[in-house]
Amino acid sequence: MFKNLKLAFFAALAVVGAFVAGPAMAALPTGAAEAIATYQTDVLAVFGLIIAAGIAIYAVRKLGQKMGWL
Repeated sequence: MFKNLKLAFFAALAVVGAFVAGPAMAALPTGAAEAIATYQTDVLAVFGLIIAAGIAIYAVRKLGQKMGWL
């Protein structure tokens, strides 16, 4: 029983420590924030182009099947 009580105590201590600490967020330097924003914009553009290319390939393939090219 003592072993389980000790384990429960440490588990409760860990939970309390997690809630007390909370999310530690520091302010980013302006250069880092701008770099992250630029990266997000670039990634969005790349994924948009990949999706557009996939749709175009699908459409050409379907058209080829309908026309008898493929």
